[in-house]
Amino acid sequence: MKDLKVDDVIRDFFRNPDHFADMMNAILYGGQDVIKPDELQRMDTSEIFVGNYISRERRRDAIMLWKGKDSQAILALEAQDQVDFTMVSRTLLYDALTYNMQDKEYKSYKIMPVVSLVLFHGEGRWTAVTSLVERMDIPESLKGMPNDWKMKIVDIKDLDYHLLKNEDNRNIVKTVNQIWRKEKEDFKGMEVSKTAARVIAILTERFDILEQVKGEEGTVAMWSFWKDIEDSGIQKGRIEGKQEGKMEMLMAQLKKVLGKLTPELTLRIELSNEEELNNLALHITDIHSETDVYKILE
Repeated sequence: MKDLKVDDVIRDFFRNPDHFADMMNAILYGGQDVIKPDELQRMDTSEIFVGNYISRERRRDAIMLWKGKDSQAILALEAQDQVDFTMVSRTLLYDALTYNMQDKEYKSYKIMPVVSLVLFHGEGRWTAVTSLVERMDIPESLKGMPNDWKMKIVDIKDLDYHLLKNEDNRNIVKTVNQIWRKEKEDFKGMEVSKTAARVIAILTERFDILEQVKGEEGTVAMWSFWKDIEDSGIQKGRIEGKQEGKMEMLMAQLKKVLGKLTPELTLRIELSNEEELNNLALHITDIHSETDVYKILE
């Protein structure tokens, strides 16, 4: 568990057809039992993305081939914890590669639709664009000419947990929403499976308690889970304050080298995690343009 990657927890959870079908039914069909778990077939994201020059770190969180009674489609789910203006172009790339995979693998005139959903589970609201054109500075002479691409994003805080039939899914959505709303009293007497507890820890950025929920057997009392979160508030604040100071220092150094930073680059740096900031600081002397910064943060 110590070396477990954050993405692996989400990916492993939604590789379960019961979890995946239930979540998709809640989002796409208002909780109706349209997608059946036994109609889903796991797809190897490494074959789609690594084989097409995208690193394993960039592969989708979950992707399934749905062979329904009357139709077939490829369904994909991506969990996102931070507001990111590049998400719309990244989703476009993922979908394009999936269509390209169909051309190579199936060699058929007809291709299956690809339905991609981004599940936002961060604090606050999604404020970035959801359309490719929204990111463009289009001159008047080209208005209406560029092809657009719209991303389907679902905020977990807007998802009604009553629509979910799978117990783990329902407990995850309900608990994450309660944590963001700080409704701790509702946790009394509530227990969730260790599988659900690990996902809740990831979605609420409590990576430190993963060690407490090893294994598959047994349950976790959510009241003690909340107390751990509450008691760690001071330490978490210290860590966030330290990271903010590092970010301000890097911004000042970059302004000396590059002059005024574009709003896009400023936002990208603000969304960087601690590892990315450390890497940026390590290569600060190698930066001569904004392109250099983006390459380091890739």
